[in-house]
Amino acid sequence: MQEQREAGTALFARRPLTVLSLLTVLALIVTALACGSLMLLAGLVIVPLLILALVSLALAGLIACGLLWAPLLGAFFGLGLIPGGLLTQQYFGYHLTHPGEVAPFMASLLMLLAALVMIVAGGGATFQNYRGGERQAPRWLTQLLSALAGFILGALCVSLLVAVTPVPSASTTSAGLPAVHMGISAFSQSSITIPKGSKLVLVDDGQYLHILRYGRWLNGSPHPQEEPGAPRLDTLQIQGGSVTIGPFTTAGTYYIYCTIHPGMTLTVIVQ
Repeated sequence: MQEQREAGTALFARRPLTVLSLLTVLALIVTALACGSLMLLAGLVIVPLLILALVSLALAGLIACGLLWAPLLGAFFGLGLIPGGLLTQQYFGYHLTHPGEVAPFMASLLMLLAALVMIVAGGGATFQNYRGGERQAPRWLTQLLSALAGFILGALCVSLLVAVTPVPSASTTSAGLPAVHMGISAFSQSSITIPKGSKLVLVDDGQYLHILRYGRWLNGSPHPQEEPGAPRLDTLQIQGGSVTIGPFTTAGTYYIYCTIHPGMTLTVIVQ
């Protein structure tokens, strides 16, 4: 009976939080905020991200209670995020490889860095909690934080430079037709100018679902609008590959938008 009591006491034993424990808590909170930011940018509730955010906050609260073994859960959570979660998701990979889309790029980058911090800080905090003597943060902690901060700052500078780089008004496919690429929730450019009588190719850069029709997003609301002379589009669904629209035989300005991604509008100018 006494052994059971001692085991129970050891299970719920607490100690004041170390710097590494606080760092693990911070990384979990950053992960939750990044998940919330990605859902906010998408304009909808994404169940996996919602679950990830809730689990992150729950673990952060558990570690904040000072339980000796709790930081180890943060380390395992970080380990699960990288090979089993973040790096296997095409959306995550897309955001990391498109720094020009600053907000989702930074949210995804912060999630990756937070996972790395969980692994290192969570493991180190657990070791500190169960070792005897004075618990001091290792000397390499400051160097690690400086390196991560520098990496984030550098990545932000790169994303801002890419974002302000002018995008050509048109690109071409192998067939020589004007083309516009589509990412997860946006066209690669907001407008394109094509000659009268030309066709337009829309290329889905991944297996991302888009439902296209004529019209545009205005102040967060969809406004279907088909101009006279517009080639047939109806409500076109695409998920991977490409689709050709046209020819555009009438000069004018046409708008194409995705009905499921707020703000995703392409202006087609036919001259």
